[in-house]
Amino acid sequence: MIDNKDTIAAISTPIGQAGIGIVRMSGDRAFDIAKRIFSPSSQTKISWNSSFKMFYGWVIDPDTGEKVDEVLLSLMKAPRTYTREDIVEINCHGGIVPLRKVLEICIKQGARLAEPGEFTRRAFLNGRIDLSQAESVLDVVQAKTEKSLKLAVKSLGGELSRRVSSIREKIVDLLSLMEAEIDFTEEDIQVLDKEEKEKRISSLIEKVGNLIEKANTGQIYREGVKVVIAGRTNVGKSSLLNTLLARERAIVSHIPGTTRDTIEEIVNIKGFPVCMIDTAGIGNFNTLLEKESVKRTCGSLKIADIVLLMVDGSSPLTEEDENAISLVKKLKKQTLLLINKIDLPQKIDKGKLKNLFPDTSPMEISALEGTGLEKLKERIAKLILEKVTPDSEEIMVNLRQKNCLEKAKSCLLRAKEGLKKDVSVEFLAFELREAISHLDEITGRRLGEEILDRIFSQFCIGK
Repeated sequence: MIDNKDTIAAISTPIGQAGIGIVRMSGDRAFDIAKRIFSPSSQTKISWNSSFKMFYGWVIDPDTGEKVDEVLLSLMKAPRTYTREDIVEINCHGGIVPLRKVLEICIKQGARLAEPGEFTRRAFLNGRIDLSQAESVLDVVQAKTEKSLKLAVKSLGGELSRRVSSIREKIVDLLSLMEAEIDFTEEDIQVLDKEEKEKRISSLIEKVGNLIEKANTGQIYREGVKVVIAGRTNVGKSSLLNTLLARERAIVSHIPGTTRDTIEEIVNIKGFPVCMIDTAGIGNFNTLLEKESVKRTCGSLKIADIVLLMVDGSSPLTEEDENAISLVKKLKKQTLLLINKIDLPQKIDKGKLKNLFPDTSPMEISALEGTGLEKLKERIAKLILEKVTPDSEEIMVNLRQKNCLEKAKSCLLRAKEGLKKDVSVEFLAFELREAISHLDEITGRRLGEEILDRIFSQFCIGK
């Protein structure tokens, strides 16, 4: 079990060479440790009672008296800090050796190496943010597009918390009237009739349902949409990936079968993070390597949200084209049919292509020259928007939060069904209390240690 009273320390910037790197400490002993390892320059006057002040000097190894690095020391006194504890941040040079040496000295002087996400966990445990806001910190760090960042920042500001709290208050209001009905049966108090109870519960079910619908959008902005480029060998799949990325990510060659493995890259398409997957050509192969390539292509197609099925407009349709089309049709995925290489003389039989794939109109592109790619991006964005609920851009809901909302909704549905069957008020009150309990799991009012460990283990060390 994590001791939340320890003073913790970690490198809070990415590992590698950079101009600046930060070692962060949080806890009651952070200032005392800083006093032992920091030597201000002769021109610097330091006040250890200061907060939100930065001082220039050196980190000294107390065991040897050696200077370790030239640094800027930031002091932040509780409670107006990220964790609501005393925080010290040591701005070092960004190489891994000085950062690790400074961290090592902090630990020798009494700090403990922080667990993943432990700084944010303390911010939650100390009441600065609730659990949904803590989870939004991870969304901000991992945002893949500006829209993803905008939505994550909204949640970090407490948008989801406010909506959940609003629903919770309405359930509490209804529950208090039912509890009064149970406890004061002989008193002259307000009692809701059956119709009013059903009206209120139905309204609550709708509000919870609206939040559940937003989980799909949250997943799209958080994890991206998987778009698989498929087709026979040498139709230009890798060229399309390279052009969309605006860099040479995949090897391109006139020799068929250059791509033997799947290649994944995130592309920003109209604000949506799209995981673009280039695959090996679909065909009739005999070697073990070729068969494994096709197996991986089929695996990618199964998890695809959208398939870009590509054919070569500069050559007639082949048996391999027909096999690729047949495979994609069987999977019943959202598919955009692409005729590539329109910059070359066209030899493809569009009538035969229409007969093979009658359910979609082909788009003509040149992956090499970029022709038609803006329209392709618009079509992809349109398909993604179909997965996004109206006005759902306002908020992000993750899978854990969705699960809690679904449990709360089930309680409310049982209460509504019980009301129709004229069950006791005690039964209705029990279901309302359970609904409140599940909503409290979202904001962290009610949560076990094991769940907290699982949530914060997804964070990097130092956040």
